[in-house]
Amino acid sequence: MRVLGIDPGSRLVGWAVVEGSTPARVTVLASGVERLGVGPSAVRLGRLAERLGSHLERWTPGEVALERAFVGANVASALRLGEARGVVLALAGLRGLGVTDYPPATVKLAVAGHGRASKDEVATGVARLVGGSRAGGDETDALAVALCHLAHAGFQARVAQALGARPRAARPGRRAAASAPAAAGAATATRALLEALRGRGAPRVRVVRR
Repeated sequence: MRVLGIDPGSRLVGWAVVEGSTPARVTVLASGVERLGVGPSAVRLGRLAERLGSHLERWTPGEVALERAFVGANVASALRLGEARGVVLALAGLRGLGVTDYPPATVKLAVAGHGRASKDEVATGVARLVGGSRAGGDETDALAVALCHLAHAGFQARVAQALGARPRAARPGRRAAASAPAAAGAATATRALLEALRGRGAPRVRVVRR
C-alpha cells in the first residue's frame, strides 16, 4: 500500500509518501514541507494545489491520509485550515483516491504510544519506526499520519481476513467518521497493533532517498 500523508496548514504543509503493509515494514519514498509563502489566500491555495498535484502525479499513491482539523478558539485559523484541507480533498477526489482523516490523538497513539504525546515524542516514535533521526515539525507530523494509516489499514485487513471477509476500499473523498464510538474503536485497534509490533522485535525498514 502506498500512502500520501498530509499535515495541512495555511502556510506550511507537511507531506510524506510511504509504502508498506504495516509501520514495521515500511519504505519512506519521499517527504517534505511545502512553504506557501505570503499573499492572498487564493494565491497560496493555488500553490498548494499545484505542488500537491505534482506529488500525486510523481508518486501515484493509492490512498491519502490527513490529520483531522482541531477547531479551537480561533475561528479564522480554523477556516484557513479548512480551505487547505479542501484543496487536498479536491485533488484526491479528481483522481478517485480514498481519503481518511485521523484525530491528532489517534496519530500520536499510533507512533508514540499515547494520545497526548509532544512533538518531540512524536518525532522519536517516527524515528523508531522509519529509522534515522527526526525533528518535530510538519514533515514528521505528515509521516506520522501516513504511518497511522498503515497501522489501521493493516489491522483492519487482518481482521477482515480472520473473519473471512474482503476489506472494503474507502470511497473516494470519504472522510473518517467523527463519532466518539468510531474514534474509540480506532484507538483500540491502534493499541492492539502496537502490542503486536512490540512482540515482533525491531521493525524492518528501508528508506529511499530522493
